[in-house]
Amino acid sequence: MNPYRHLTILALIAACVAVFAGEQARQTSFADDFGAVPTLIGQSWSEIVHGEISLAAVGEMSHLVTSIFIHGGVDHLLWNMVFLWAFGYVTSQVLGQWWVLAAFFICGICGMVLQVWLDAGSNISIIGASGAISGLAGLYLGLALRWQLPNPDVWPLARPIPPLQLGLFAVVGFLGDVYFLSNHAQGIAYGAHIGGFLSGLAIAAILTTVYPTLAAYQRTARR
Repeated sequence: MNPYRHLTILALIAACVAVFAGEQARQTSFADDFGAVPTLIGQSWSEIVHGEISLAAVGEMSHLVTSIFIHGGVDHLLWNMVFLWAFGYVTSQVLGQWWVLAAFFICGICGMVLQVWLDAGSNISIIGASGAISGLAGLYLGLALRWQLPNPDVWPLARPIPPLQLGLFAVVGFLGDVYFLSNHAQGIAYGAHIGGFLSGLAIAAILTTVYPTLAAYQRTARR
């Protein structure tokens, strides 16, 4: 496995851009059909738990994934894609592209689940990759705290910086983001940011427990 490939990150960015371009071409929003609506997700989950499994319920639960690729505007899309590239790139340098792809979806889903729980009873669709991206930031921070990582060198960073410095930047940005969104912004899924970030930290904790050093992980990954 070559850990310096980033095709999955480019594919995720391309998918988000393609979905947004499709919305613009059709002059419509996919949020109503593919966004995560808390009331519908809650209802579908209750049906599945009680053994009433149907295609409709499973389809509604799949919106926890499809909603990640939908964005509300150009600024929302561009902002998320810049941070997806930056943290996706540096994390895939360490873990490899397939681990990062899995982490993206796990963190994205966890973020959506927390936001759905916080918005229980709401009929407003939740959309965006912010939870997944916050998860990659949390994952990188967790790795930087336990492993000796190479200095990240990725656009838009002007120069390589120590890994912990980038990780702490992620923490400051995350805390500022949550504070601002929860106190000033309306209609922003700040719960998805929290859920994604914490799930990223959890993944890092598991990885660094199984593999105490980066060298130990790389020896296993090369097999």
